[in-house]
Amino acid sequence: MIRRTRYFAPPVLPLVHAAASCTLVLLGSFAGGLLAASAESPKSKGGNQPLFRLEVQDGHGVVVADSGKDLRHSDGASAVLAFDHEYAAGDRIVVTGPSRIAVRVDDWMPECLVYLANSPQTTFSFDIPYGQGEPQTRSPFSRDSFTGKWHRVTARSLTTQELSGYRNLAMNACDQEVHPPGVEGTATQQQASVFPHASTNSVSRSLPDFRARNAIDGMTQNGHHGIWPYQSWGPELRNDLWWKIDFGRPVEVDKIRLMVRADFPHDSYWQSAVIEFSDGEQLPIQISQSAEFQEFTFPKRSVSWVRLNKLVPADPARWCSFIEVEAWGRDQK
Repeated sequence: MIRRTRYFAPPVLPLVHAAASCTLVLLGSFAGGLLAASAESPKSKGGNQPLFRLEVQDGHGVVVADSGKDLRHSDGASAVLAFDHEYAAGDRIVVTGPSRIAVRVDDWMPECLVYLANSPQTTFSFDIPYGQGEPQTRSPFSRDSFTGKWHRVTARSLTTQELSGYRNLAMNACDQEVHPPGVEGTATQQQASVFPHASTNSVSRSLPDFRARNAIDGMTQNGHHGIWPYQSWGPELRNDLWWKIDFGRPVEVDKIRLMVRADFPHDSYWQSAVIEFSDGEQLPIQISQSAEFQEFTFPKRSVSWVRLNKLVPADPARWCSFIEVEAWGRDQK
């Protein structure tokens, strides 16, 4: 049952004035909200926030998939490319956008926080790995990655925490060897454009599962050697070895963490080394036979690269390797 209540009607004129006042207040609040939202929203059209563009190109540079206008947000802060294509040798992913991005090249890969060196067009490029056996480029990656016909690539701008927070500045599962490889400090050396970037003067039998990039891919499964998930930086038996992490810009670091490959007794380990910094300083360290991370702290310093040099093996007749190397600190403001 609906209960009807009788109200006395007030004079009309005060109600009109009240309604008009409320309308003006609401309109003013709505307009103010629009102005505030416009001021707080990321710059898109005509602003400094570049739009992302995601492409997949074949070995001849022909675009086989393109994000085009299919952006997740109209402000361009992120983009997704989902496409149907079976990868072939020579295919690559190309991302155009701001110089600091987080990109995921495959759903089976971790997201990569990378810095792109300044250029007329800031571009991230990733060559699709292929092949299954140890001599193939795919050996440091999961067998499930980059397979099938359905793929997804994502890219986004970094958060404030990622830009200024304390983190492992060395990790980059998307790092790749610069082609053609050259000798550091010579005219044949090729410059990297995507950072962090790992390099070395030795890779055992030139196999992909022993390249320098394997020590910054975030994988720390220990106790064996070879293809994924046991990829590592595994050099030849030499006494002039070095391994280097290049950040591509000045950063502040205060800690290095190392994990040796612990496939004992197949492996030995480096019992000592020297950490070299781009500012010219050096830090001698002692390394133990352990499967866990070993941590080396020092006063905060501004550097653009860190190198492990003068590596002394406990047993020169056996293999030594690093599963992972971390450099902890912050980006310089």
